[in-house]
Amino acid sequence: MDVQVENLEIKEVNMFHIHCGKPDLLGPILIDFSLATDLQQNLSDGLFSVELTDADIEKTLQSAHGATGQFLTGCPVVPGQQDKVKTIAGMEHIARQGELYFNLHTYGQTYYGMMRGKVRLVSSSQ
Repeated sequence: MDVQVENLEIKEVNMFHIHCGKPDLLGPILIDFSLATDLQQNLSDGLFSVELTDADIEKTLQSAHGATGQFLTGCPVVPGQQDKVKTIAGMEHIARQGELYFNLHTYGQTYYGMMRGKVRLVSSSQ
């Protein structure tokens, strides 16, 4: 995954996630990038780049604590069901439905985030 950023105080970044959810709604976290890379170091050149695996989804699921953490972490395979997406293939399925977005949070914008963008699939030939 690659995200290019400009005019961002890198030292202010405190969280960066992939969420599932419809546009304009807050959704649970599918990937917590801080479990895969050093956020500020990765963003230092203005291009955030990381290769994601099923293990990154599993780490995010395992990082949830308590009932609130379980509610805020993991995307349902089928809305309303308990089973959660655990693979990149499942993540791709959600992206194809247009219900996957990234959210970059700063200390000043911790809850809603400083930057939000839709995750789109690109072919490997691009």
